[in-house]
Amino acid sequence: MKRIVVDSIMNKIKNLNKYDDIKLSEIRYGLEAIYLNVSRFLVFFTINTILDIFWESLLFFIFYVPLRSFSFGFHAKNSLTCWILSSIAFIGLPYLSTVISLNFIIKIFAVIFSLIIYVIYSPADTPKRPITSEKYRTKLKLYTMFFVLIYSLLILLIDSDITTIIALALIHQSILITPLIYKIFNVSYNNYLYCQLN
Repeated sequence: MKRIVVDSIMNKIKNLNKYDDIKLSEIRYGLEAIYLNVSRFLVFFTINTILDIFWESLLFFIFYVPLRSFSFGFHAKNSLTCWILSSIAFIGLPYLSTVISLNFIIKIFAVIFSLIIYVIYSPADTPKRPITSEKYRTKLKLYTMFFVLIYSLLILLIDSDITTIIALALIHQSILITPLIYKIFNVSYNNYLYCQLN
């Protein structure tokens, strides 16, 4: 199904524009990513609706996306691993937020842990998308830290169940930018360094 949809869109793009092969491959990659993400989230939000955690999952998604967008992080090598890890994030963590409540000490620990991890490791690139520009890396880190600081203040200053969701999003993404997660799944880390050497 993915190939049919992507091929159909690619044919229309080829007919309307004169792109070279490199540009077309970039567009195809982007379309495949959009298709996979849309189909995956339709499945997740359907399951979350059945589990009666739709709003928790939506809030998790809203808080998670800015962190992921700017700090980047680990991407699974295959679809199965991606589905499993995404299910943990977008079904497991929203569900977890409904059964646990973080006390203030745990919130402080979560904030300090996250701040340290994001300062040291963000942004974390991938073999397919190395971030070779130092200026761009700095820009991504600044944007990341902006959101991390805002989330940290919300976690510490607001007395609401929503702070559990924010804390889980913060911690989950911080794990995905560490060298350890790359090592566990045998994926190269700091890929921009290899590009600079070449």
